[in-house]
Formats: sequence, C-alpha cells, structure tokens
Amino acid sequence: MLVRRIGQLLVMVAFACCGSQGFAADAAKTVPVAPPLRTTLPQDHEYQKQLRGFMATLKPQDFDHGVTEPIGKFPGSAGHEDMFRNFIFTQMGPPLVGSKRGPPSINAPSKLFLLPEIETPAGVLWPPVYPESLISLVEWDYPGNVYHKNRGLKLRAFVVAAINLMMLDDYLDRTPASCRADFMAHQLIASGAPYLSFKDLLTAEARAAYETGLKKLARRIIGWGPKEEEIHYDLIAAAGLWFASQACQDAAFTKEAEDHARVLLTDPRYFHPAGYFLERGGFDAGFAGTCNWFVSGAALASNWPFARAAIDKAYRLRAHLILPEPNEKWTGPTHFNTRLSSPATIDQWEWGKCRDWCASLISDEAVHLVKLPELQVLEQAAFTRAGEFNRQIAENPVRLGNGSNETPYIYFKNEEIGSNPWSWRLWRNYNFPVSLNFGHDYYPVGAYAHRKELEERKSPLLKSPFLRDGTFVRDFGKAFTVAKMASYAAIVHTGPVGDHARHDTAGQFKGPLGLGGGQLSAFWTPATSSVILGRRAGMTKDKTFDNVEEWRQWPIHAVSGYTTAGRPFTSARIVQPAVTSEVTPDGATVTAAGVIPTDQLGQTKVLTGQLEYLRTFKLEPDRVRITTQIQGDGRDQITELYETLPVFLRDAGLQPEATPTVIEFQLNGAWAPATDKWLEQVTAVKLTRFDGAVQITFDAPRRVKLSPADWTDTWFTKAMCRNVMIDLLEAKDQVQAVQKAAVGYRLHAIQK
Repeated sequence: MLVRRIGQLLVMVAFACCGSQGFAADAAKTVPVAPPLRTTLPQDHEYQKQLRGFMATLKPQDFDHGVTEPIGKFPGSAGHEDMFRNFIFTQMGPPLVGSKRGPPSINAPSKLFLLPEIETPAGVLWPPVYPESLISLVEWDYPGNVYHKNRGLKLRAFVVAAINLMMLDDYLDRTPASCRADFMAHQLIASGAPYLSFKDLLTAEARAAYETGLKKLARRIIGWGPKEEEIHYDLIAAAGLWFASQACQDAAFTKEAEDHARVLLTDPRYFHPAGYFLERGGFDAGFAGTCNWFVSGAALASNWPFARAAIDKAYRLRAHLILPEPNEKWTGPTHFNTRLSSPATIDQWEWGKCRDWCASLISDEAVHLVKLPELQVLEQAAFTRAGEFNRQIAENPVRLGNGSNETPYIYFKNEEIGSNPWSWRLWRNYNFPVSLNFGHDYYPVGAYAHRKELEERKSPLLKSPFLRDGTFVRDFGKAFTVAKMASYAAIVHTGPVGDHARHDTAGQFKGPLGLGGGQLSAFWTPATSSVILGRRAGMTKDKTFDNVEEWRQWPIHAVSGYTTAGRPFTSARIVQPAVTSEVTPDGATVTAAGVIPTDQLGQTKVLTGQLEYLRTFKLEPDRVRITTQIQGDGRDQITELYETLPVFLRDAGLQPEATPTVIEFQLNGAWAPATDKWLEQVTAVKLTRFDGAVQITFDAPRRVKLSPADWTDTWFTKAMCRNVMIDLLEAKDQVQAVQKAAVGYRLHAIQK
C-alpha cells in the first residue's frame, strides 16, 4: 500500500506555492525579492536562443500523448527482482503526475506547451509539469504502462525543463542574493534527471544548448560551495551534480562534478568520521534523515564508492542510536541535536519506509529497519503503483473548496487547466525535491537475491544491534561510544555540538545548538529498556522550546549551575571537548574535558573565572562507572551546582498506558520515594521501569533531590524525563566559591 504522511502531499493548488517543509527550511524566510516580471523567454545567451528556436518549431500535436486508457493490470508474471523493485516504487506517493495536489502533467491541454502560450503579457507561463516526475512514469518499463516512452509526454517534460533552465539563469543574473547552492542544487535534479529521456527528440543544436545551460548552472553551484546553514539542503548538490554530469557526458565536467560531490560526502568539514553530516558543527539526528535521503539518492544513481561508504557509515551510527522499547517501539537520545527534538527513529523525510528501503539497497546496516514483504505483496506491487498513477491522473487539481462539507472541492476540467507565471521558488511544491523514487529508478540488480539470502541464513543484521546475540563495544569517531554488554547497553556522547560563532554568517537561532560536553546519552537494559536518556526540546527559527529559565529540568547529563547574578551555566555547552578513548572488546575508558564557557545560552560573561571540567566513563562488563571533577579558580560565587542524570519516564505517544519510571532514593539501607526536596546521605538511586530496575550507587553518600518538575517534549514526541540532581557544592544552599568538586557513581542492572 502506498504510504502517505500528513503534509508530504500538500502541494499548493495550481503549483504556485513558495513552500518548504515548514519546520525544516527556515532559510525560506530569507528568500530574496523577485526581479521585474519577464514576458518573453530570456535571449541573452546563445544557448537560450537555440532552445527557444527549437521550441518555436513544435506544434500542438507534438504534445498529444494519444492515451485514452488507464494503466492496465498486465497478467504476465515478473521475476522477483522486478517485483521487489516495483514494491519499492509503492513506498511513497511521488512521483506525482496528477491529483488535486499535484501537476496535471497528463491532463493539461497540449496548447499550454506552445511558445505563444508561454510568452504572454501576464509573464512567461510555466505549464503544470514536474519534468523529472513525468519522466519517471514515462520510463517505467512495466508492460501495462500505456505511457511508456511516450513522445508527447517527453516533449512536455522538455519544454517545462527548458523554460526553467533559461528563466533560472536569467533570475540568477539579476538576483545575486539567490546565488546559494542550498537554494539551487535541487534544480539540477529537475533539469538533469529527465534529460536522458527526452534528448533523443531534440536536434543536435538543441541538445548542445540544453547541456550548455545545465553545465552553467552546475558550475555556479560548485563555485558557490556549501552554505552550511542547513547541511541537508547543501547535500542535494551531490545527487544533482551526478544527474547533470550524466546528461552532459563531458569528461572534464564529470570530473568537476564528482570531485565536488566527494568533498561534500567525505571532507570532515561536512561529514564527521563518526558517520553524520555536520549541522552547524554539530549533529542533528532528526535532520540527518533528510541528509540520508539525498545521499542515498546520490549513491543509488551514481554508484560512487564514497557515496555508498557515507550511507554505510551513517546507517551504522543510526542503528546504534535507536533503542528498543516494548511492543516494537523505538526511541533514542536527542540532547546533542543542533535544532530538533526528534530521535533518530523519527528522523526527517523517511517517506513511510521508502528512504530506509533505498538505504537498504546500498548498505546492510539498514536492512533491520525494513521488513521483507510477503510474496503476495510483491506480486501485487506493480498493480498497486499503477493504481496510484491512475488515481493521480484521474483527479484534476482543485479550483475551489477545502474539502469540507460546507466547501467541497470543485475540480478543474481538463480544458480549464492553465499555466502559471514562472517565478523563482525555494521549492516548487511540498514534495520537491523528493519527486523521484531513487530506489525504483536506480534499483541495483540482485538486491532482492541479496536480501533473500540474509533472510534465509537468519543474518543478525536483520535485528537491531541491541537485540543481536553477543556483546560489543564500538567507537564512532570519538563522538559516540556504544556498548552492549550481557546486562546493559550504554551510549556515551563526547562529540562536538553546534557553534554559533563558527556560523555567524548564517541565520542565527535563539536556543543552544545542541547540548554535549561529554554525556551518558542512554543507559538501557533488556528488562527496563531506556532508563537514562538525554533529550532536548528543540527550536525553530523564531522559537526555542529549551527555555533557559527551566535549565534545572533540561534532561541532560551535565554539570550545571547558577551564579549569584542569577545566570545559569552548563558543561553541556562545551562545544568541542577534549576526548581520549581506549576501547577493547570487553569495555572502554572514555574521557571528556574542557572549560565551561563564560559566554553561553545567549549570555555573555556568565563566569568571571575559570571552571575546568573532566568526566570519565568506564564501560565495564556489568556496569558503567562515571566520575566528574570540577576545578575552579575561586573567582566565581555560585549559589547552585549540580550533576544531573536524566531519567526517562516514558513517551506518552509510544506508551500511553505505561507507568512512568519509579525513582527511589536509598538512605540507611531503606528505599524511599524520590522528591524535589533535598535528602542527605543518599547512598543509591533505584530506577524501576517495566520488568526490571537499575541502581545508581554513589562512591560516597550524597545530597540528592529531583528537579522541580517533569520535563516533557512538546514538539516531535511526548517524551517525559525527570532529573536526578546531585549537589556538587555540598554547602547546604550557601553561596560558595568553587575550587574543587567531584562525584563518582556506577550504574548497573538489578532485580526488580
């Protein structure tokens, strides 16, 4: 069944939207103003003259597709590889060739593609076609596809792609503020992907002209380089440049394109050795999903070894950041995210499971995320995709109405469908640039046989790393250390977080660009699932949900405090801790060190002196040992200083009926319910969740309490946490100048 997520098919009526994925493309709010309206196609360059000249020779009949029947159910049998490929084609709604929220590429009148209908006093009009999507249908080699290799549809795609190529060149000449790779790289997909299909219908002069325009746009994008404002959009260039190079078949240009793509996908300025693309210097597990979509597309289409290696690394890390919950639910840490509150399990643009299916065709690190369907589903896959195309084609765009009983939809008739003035838009629709199914269009031969072989030998790769037999300790570029032992699993994060100063030319955000500094991101056991889980609330361009005044409730494993001037600070904003890591098959010792920043959380000179921070993690066969040390110069007067441990209570969205984790403190050998009031001489903390418990045992009795209230994510999840707060001042709430402070404890599974 075709998967449709809310919002993914919300294309604006008549294809005139200037939209973006609202929370994702904050850059859309800074787009430049369009130059004055053009009423004729630009003719400033020779290639533009050649393209317009060829368009002038086309007649209405050149755009008639002549098809009157729907895509049929072909009764013949197909091999398993073809069936599997068509199954992947069903895993997302796009490519769109119609529907009330898509372009009526098939139903649009042929006259719209004629030059007199394009050059008008109302502006240069753009016929309603997404060229790359239409060509995906035209090239679909299913025997029942009545549009296969259709000449009229190919020429429709050509006209729209050529208009866009010429107008975009003119727009960039007249609007320098738009000269950004992240704004423009997707245009290479729209222009390059369909070209190989329609080039055989062009004259030699028109082909040369089109390739000249395409190379010009591609070289602009290479010259601009990554903006580093939203890395997931910068990465579109990797796929776009491959499409452009394949279209042009120019050896020198192909090398330029591949060299630039290699930099994007391998250079540590953009791709961390741990296996993630740097989001303003840090990592965002939510936006990483969008990165993985585009890079999967580049890897499948190009087969570049470095692109495939990037996906392999990215999915290996992703697998180790997703923790099992009961009833096949999943969660994970998010505190390090640059902007979003979402864990890796609900990262952006998964398109149901299409993105992960695409990744599984490249990397075995992704196969545990997608379940091979039954043979009956595979056998029906082509019919399912045909039905979706037929549905799109049969449903014209909406003229009026919102679909309610009071204002029902009124649809355009075919003869009423028109064009719209060309104007630059950040994205052409809410799908773009997700307008191709890379897994189908660039399916690697033998993928089904490989997957079937994994199934037959019951490969451990079919399970989450945390559900496989055996133990492991793995280092991910000194950014993450992940261990699975017999009785527990742990994730330690010591990588960098985002840095405002490093990206001071990009649009700024009010909240912290990630919370790191060296944290126990997660502690998990088979009986409890996650009991320690670092989270953050995230932020949009205009709003931060990590409110500074609620810093005591932030679910992070950090040293945080408060000055006599009423200003909070935290070790979690040490942007790049100094890390040492010794990993063996039986365990690991990892340290993170740094100086707590004096400027942080939107404040300057929070601290007068210097607070040095050192945290040591020892991952042992049956426990995790942690020690934290603070060394101060005594120049700052501190009213509060805590070590916080974020206890994961539950996710009300995943587990609405689950009992939140029970937190108890041990005093004089007896357990008592934990509260937000100080308790002296606490020797241990017990966390009871589901069918098990975890004990946190202090090296010496401590003064401990809970944070003032539960923390709840209000954006992507309904996760709830509560901090255990360990007093590091030990001065009974008296002001103190910090010189030395330390705490040590160990976490291990116990019987409930």
